[in-house]
Amino acid sequence: MPHVAERLPSKPAVLTLGAAADKLWQLREDKRALDKQVTAIELEIKELTETTFGLLDAQDSRKAEGKRASISVNYATVANTTDWDSFMKWVVAGKRGDKYAYAHLLYKRIAAPAYRELRGLGVVIPGQEDFTNRTLSVTKL
Repeated sequence: MPHVAERLPSKPAVLTLGAAADKLWQLREDKRALDKQVTAIELEIKELTETTFGLLDAQDSRKAEGKRASISVNYATVANTTDWDSFMKWVVAGKRGDKYAYAHLLYKRIAAPAYRELRGLGVVIPGQEDFTNRTLSVTKL
């Protein structure tokens, strides 16, 4: 399979419709093969990340360093909705007459930055509980 840069001419070649159809089909098939490879690599990354978290926890560590990269554990508090009804009533009720005061918490999920801000101010948000999302940061050395 040729490298992407090798497939892209500096100026478009004149193709027949049949040749264009064949080329599009081949590119789509190349993409499907690459997508399968990406899916397999993403699964391997997920499994290795979980294994790495286990090793870090067992060694009571938050970071490690190899020859080419370092890893560190990052933490971020996000909302975990336990009761949508009470939460939505609270959002709609607003604050001191401002019915849009807490609308910034919503997109298709609870907005994490707005949630962290309100929780940092000590605001108790009905129907929500803190959930600490843990990610692994990999940095090239």
